[in-house]
Amino acid sequence: MGIVLDKFAPQLRILNHTSTGGFISHCGWNSVMESIDFGVPIIAMPMHLYQPMNARLIVELGVAVEIVRDDDGKIHKGEIAEIIKGVIAEKTGENLRGKMRDISKNLKSTRGEEMDVVAKEIINFFKNSAKLK
Repeated sequence: MGIVLDKFAPQLRILNHTSTGGFISHCGWNSVMESIDFGVPIIAMPMHLYQPMNARLIVELGVAVEIVRDDDGKIHKGEIAEIIKGVIAEKTGENLRGKMRDISKNLKSTRGEEMDVVAKEIINFFKNSAKLK
């Protein structure tokens, strides 16, 4: 069904691979944005600080499912297995992938426009700076 890595892995290569059906993430902002960029649904497993907030955001956005902890803050293997199965092999995953593809496509389509705006601002800044001398 796939491979599970328990050490450092080349994240961008993995996210870019066509057979990657989901990504278990601590929900750091860079990991979230990279998953969105490559259109890979997220299985959210936030640890601390801002990560739970990021997890809630992407779950509400419809591109992630969160692994829920029990009252003692523990995660159970049965819960993890069910969520992975849902994301990889069931309708839940199809829905997440569709939503993720849409969001990824929309973000990519606006990148060029944003860079044009930034470039114009930089050019104007230097033009105005030259006039002040």
